[in-house]
Amino acid sequence: MQTPHMLLFCTGSLAASLGLAAVLYPYAIVDRDIVDRARKAQPMETLPDVDLGEDFGQLPVVELMGYYIDNPPQDSGTHAAKPEQTHFGGC
Repeated sequence: MQTPHMLLFCTGSLAASLGLAAVLYPYAIVDRDIVDRARKAQPMETLPDVDLGEDFGQLPVVELMGYYIDNPPQDSGTHAAKPEQTHFGGC
């Protein structure tokens, strides 16, 4: 047996949820031009620099792709490889 309080609570909860969704919807949508650009492949020259942290800083995607092509990852055969300390610039 449902009491009026239960129906009032369920109706109020549903209305509050829909109202909150309606208020927050404009902040959740993405601009149409961003969606259109995301559907097409972009040339790597137009992509922003990638931040690799304090060790390497910001690097362009063109340089990262060139490094990857020149130095492809090697499969060592073990998945539990010992992490190596980063040495950069002969240090």
